[in-house]
Amino acid sequence: MSLPPRRVVLTLIWILILILGAANNPSNAQEGSQVRLAPINTEDFPRITSFLDVRTPEGEFVFGLERQNVRIIEDGSQLPVNELEPLRTGVQFVLAVSPGPAFDIRDVQGVSRYEYLVEALVGWANSREGSTVDDLSIIVADGPEATHLTEIDRWATLLNSYSPDGSETGPDFDLLAQALDVAADPTTNPGMGRAVLFITPLPSQDVSLGLQSLAARANQQGVKIFIWMVASSELFSSQEAQQLAQLADQSGGRLFAYSGQEPIPSPEDFLEGMRNAYLLTYDSQIITSGPHQVSAEVNFAGQKITSPVQEFDLEVLPPSITFVSPPMEIERVNAEQEDEPELLSPESQNLEVLVEFPDGHVRPLSRTTLYINGQEYESNFTEPFNQFSWDLQEYSSSAEYILEVEVEDVMGMSARSLETSVLVTVGSSSPNPLRIISQNRAIIAGIVVAVSGAILLFVLVLGGRLRPGFLREYRRRSKVSDPVTQPVQYIQEQPAPQRATWINRFRWPRGRISSTHYAQFVPLTDANQEETIPPLVISSEKATFGSDLGQVDHFVEDGSVEELHARLTRESRGVFRLSDEGSVAGTWVNYAPINNEGIILEQGDLVHIGRVGFRFIMRNPHRVRKPVRKLDGDES
Repeated sequence: MSLPPRRVVLTLIWILILILGAANNPSNAQEGSQVRLAPINTEDFPRITSFLDVRTPEGEFVFGLERQNVRIIEDGSQLPVNELEPLRTGVQFVLAVSPGPAFDIRDVQGVSRYEYLVEALVGWANSREGSTVDDLSIIVADGPEATHLTEIDRWATLLNSYSPDGSETGPDFDLLAQALDVAADPTTNPGMGRAVLFITPLPSQDVSLGLQSLAARANQQGVKIFIWMVASSELFSSQEAQQLAQLADQSGGRLFAYSGQEPIPSPEDFLEGMRNAYLLTYDSQIITSGPHQVSAEVNFAGQKITSPVQEFDLEVLPPSITFVSPPMEIERVNAEQEDEPELLSPESQNLEVLVEFPDGHVRPLSRTTLYINGQEYESNFTEPFNQFSWDLQEYSSSAEYILEVEVEDVMGMSARSLETSVLVTVGSSSPNPLRIISQNRAIIAGIVVAVSGAILLFVLVLGGRLRPGFLREYRRRSKVSDPVTQPVQYIQEQPAPQRATWINRFRWPRGRISSTHYAQFVPLTDANQEETIPPLVISSEKATFGSDLGQVDHFVEDGSVEELHARLTRESRGVFRLSDEGSVAGTWVNYAPINNEGIILEQGDLVHIGRVGFRFIMRNPHRVRKPVRKLDGDES
């Protein structure tokens, strides 16, 4: 039966559409080929780095690609590649062994299936001896474990040292998850391939849900899973075997089923192709924070192959800009030139800004602009972006100005600083105190030092720490008429006569006892010797004397003085008892030794602590010890 002409034409049109559609369908064109983009590195954003793996349908690495053969698809936009460099990277390889009863089945020669597998792996290791390009790990259920080895002979020794006992039921997919984590560890060489060889028996039940989770995890981490399944040949087409094959295929690996009869492949068959990769860089156009998508489109041999879409999160914020120590006031004054009275200084003001990136991604700038009172004043399109020069010559009257600065980066993201107010004063008649201080700081510093020295001298003289020469002469003459050392009556507070010189017209401060002092021990010196030792002031109810600063209140420096020599106690108002603390040289009052019970001191008493003499002077004396006169022949 012939078709009507109209239906023939329509049929031919549909056939042509299907043919053209098949020719332009990327999924058909790239069937069997593989393009994988490693997880991207955004540390140098907007420059993004990754590694590209391109393979033929036979699994062989595609060499000879140029950067014009690759385009990046970022959030739906196509971007060019800046660099595409082939690298020899090595593989981060993990062997995971999950034993089961099928491992222990032996052939007529008595060799088990597992032993054949180990023999093949050790043979591969021996062929790679001396190579350090790969990173090797081994994880065995209830057996040896070592990660990130560079010595392949050590890796083979650990594998040889393990013999399964056949009691394990396997497979242990938690072991596979652990192997994925080890393979996803940071690599020693950038762009290294990541692979896991999982040797396992056949699952005894449906594990599709768990395997789907592992496949997604492997894809996210960029790890290929290769599975060596140990089982009887009649089980190779079982549902569980298909699930293992699907796991390997989804991650970019493949399944090898072994019953003891099949030739064992070498790991080199799949590892060699993984030791190569392309280092890829491109400039991102992302200007918003949040989730983003990226993939790589490769054009080779007349085919366009696109890698799986990779999702990632990125925080992108505009740069921030601030003034660095902006002036609050600029005073323009006459330059002090009589021939040019109208010349004001300064003529310009340098301004500096600080640019920061809150998102942590430092990137080049394209522009910085200074605004004065909202009007654009100056722009920088080249380095240095952080400096401006503000010309002040046109300002002849005082006014306040509002400064702002704007920054824009190479991504086109911009931001403005906060407003900064600057007061420009011109020809101000009132002096600026800060400026006066700044101009005369040397003179002011000298005055401060002189005043401070005078105050210190006054305090030292007032406190008795420093005595002028005429005061020392006065004290020396006073000692000549001392009531104890001389047979004269003691007269309280009777000043010695002074020569009528011009200096005595001034009222010089004399050493005095503070109102809080009860008494003092005045050191004795020779009449012709100037007094240099200050008195020991008694200002507490109890006081101790000795040569150990850690035990006494008053330090007395002499070889005859014990560490704790004597003790003074104020028993009541105007009553002081001095006692000895068992010293060798003793404590003496008016040349008479005292014991530990002590003696009541009176005004003007002569006290010796060892060989060091003092005069006891009370602030408010109530009585003075009367001199005792011995008659000739009086033995009492």
